[in-house]
Amino acid sequence: MAPSAAPGPRDCARALWLLGLTAPVTREEVTAAWRARVSRTHPDLHASSAAKSDAAAVLTRALNDARATLNRWIEDRRDWPDVRPRATTVRFDEADPEPWPERAPSAEPAVVDRRTGLRAGDRVRLWPYDGDVEQVQGTELDGPEGPTWVLFADRAAVRSERVRLAAYSCPVCGVCAGPAVDDPAVRPCPDCLVDLRRLDDRPAEAPRIRRAIEARAEAGVSIARELDDGRLIDRATERRRWARRLRDAGPEDLHAALLAAFGRAWERWGAPVG
Repeated sequence: MAPSAAPGPRDCARALWLLGLTAPVTREEVTAAWRARVSRTHPDLHASSAAKSDAAAVLTRALNDARATLNRWIEDRRDWPDVRPRATTVRFDEADPEPWPERAPSAEPAVVDRRTGLRAGDRVRLWPYDGDVEQVQGTELDGPEGPTWVLFADRAAVRSERVRLAAYSCPVCGVCAGPAVDDPAVRPCPDCLVDLRRLDDRPAEAPRIRRAIEARAEAGVSIARELDDGRLIDRATERRRWARRLRDAGPEDLHAALLAAFGRAWERWGAPVG
């Protein structure tokens, strides 16, 4: 749906960034860029996973708004805004550096439980969170208002509040958890899952979400150092730098940067763990 009010230069610049375009552009170029990105983020492609479907819906709405903004700009024959680099550079392009490689995504990732963010294959520890790593077999909801139970192959089900992710690193905020393993999972942390929904419902919360991401990145650096894992240290340090660069970003730039970061995390969250 096209914006009700005429877009301003910042709206136009944000739309160009989201679609990966450089002005001037034509309607055909806008459509091609929009189609290429929506083909990866449309909710129908992630129907088997409620969490991924929610994330895809957020990104698809942002891309639709960007397309409408640029088409309106072209229709009104307005001069293109000056988008040369400013003192504060906010990156949300697909070339954002990755400090260590990811495993190839699977065509059939396991379904993610909407309430817990867990899926089959996740590695976890059980309360008091200092024992051996267990592998999740699935989750089961005990009625609409009841608790969620986490299922395991070799032990009885455990309530979700007594289960904590283990041996993973979050590609958005860099927070991580031990124990040290050769192949830590790369997946959004539970807090980032919550923050994405909050960003969709209340865009004005973007500054608070940025601060929370920076705080989690700080924690991630400390945890990674305790684990003595250079890969985890690199990821958390890079995410901390990224969050700090966003401190002076304007509201629209910040919102777009956070959406792009969450979107890239969900795109690579495809390989079952284990």
